[in-house]
Amino acid sequence: MHASIGWILIVSGAVTAAAGAAAFLAPGLLLKLIFRVDEPAPATFFFVMHWGVLIALVGGLTVYAASDAASRLPVLVAAATEKFVIVGLVFFGPLKRTPGMTLIAVVDGLFALTYAAYLAGL
Repeated sequence: MHASIGWILIVSGAVTAAAGAAAFLAPGLLLKLIFRVDEPAPATFFFVMHWGVLIALVGGLTVYAASDAASRLPVLVAAATEKFVIVGLVFFGPLKRTPGMTLIAVVDGLFALTYAAYLAGL
């Protein structure tokens, strides 16, 4: 895995950054497609847009870590933590899970497991 980590971080980071950008740029569409929320409150838009920026930054840092080995430990710890938390919230949290949420949790879970395996030296 160590030989392939660069392209893994680029691809997974780009996917994460794109998802975050989509949440920031189209929060209503994301809420409708992923969470099945038809009429969100204005505050919900604010939080989804902010969340989108944070997710995009995690993705961007993950891409950056592909070419900067010194940054990998803190970036991958943060990225894996964020992704494990979303998995936990989707599968054990208070919201009724939708197919879109399940897809996000599965993909993020695979990314998080990959990061954890790399950090563990596997």
